[in-house]
Amino acid sequence: MTRSTPDIETVGGWIRALRGDLRAAGISEAEAIAEWAAADLLGCRRLELRARGAQPLSLAQRKRGAALRRALLAGVPLQYALGTAEFHGRIFAADPRALIPRPETEELVERALNAAELWSLPRPRAADVGTGSGVIAVTLALERPRARIFATDRSAEALKLARENARRHGVEERIAWRLGDLLEGFSEAALDAVVGNLPYVPTDEIARLEPRVRDHEPRTALDGGADGLRLLERLIEQAPRVLARPGWIFLEIGENQGAAVAALLARGGFRDVRIARDLAGRNRFALARIE
Repeated sequence: MTRSTPDIETVGGWIRALRGDLRAAGISEAEAIAEWAAADLLGCRRLELRARGAQPLSLAQRKRGAALRRALLAGVPLQYALGTAEFHGRIFAADPRALIPRPETEELVERALNAAELWSLPRPRAADVGTGSGVIAVTLALERPRARIFATDRSAEALKLARENARRHGVEERIAWRLGDLLEGFSEAALDAVVGNLPYVPTDEIARLEPRVRDHEPRTALDGGADGLRLLERLIEQAPRVLARPGWIFLEIGENQGAAVAALLARGGFRDVRIARDLAGRNRFALARIE
């Protein structure tokens, strides 16, 4: 049952009511979700909310706020409810056609961007494999304008979303779009780098994910097969053929997959294999080069 408060039509009242409803529904991070939703509703920063607590909501804001409350209380992830997600300081469209961008993936992009030798090439060629919403490809295109960026996905709907996001940021024509499976269709030595955030959750762990993820985000973007390595293994097998020498690979992985992915990379002829931790201290990235 949805609660109400006497000042529900003010910014502060709306936040308090939503926060209470989310907590009552057992939804985690209720305070942060309520504040992000309010900031989006007002078109302001979260830091401004306290000063605007007594501000009345307009009729249009109350109507949109009611729709947001219904979606969030139904367990819809915040980014899907808002229709946007922030990534690397930019705003991208977000909807169930693709996985919601995570902070860990921002770290993956930062590690790729910090590969100085790669980006010092005359015209580096990098592929974002399994592009999803396109945030990796678009960010690389924006941050490294000399580079030739490719974006691949086996989902036509995800690729449409990625192209919408590229258009939003003015780089659609600077990215080559490919509908297909992993690195299929790339010729020998066609790339200098491969970046991938592929599905890596083991199939039997899907049911244990939090409901916002399990019930709303696309399963095909989560399910990595029995051991979570099905697609990662195939990508690592394909990469040596399409990478020039030297070539680089940057992967996001599950926190318990470091040893297995490192072994796959070594078997594929990669050197300088490194398993790196994210800001939470979990093994999350596999980085390597081939010569």
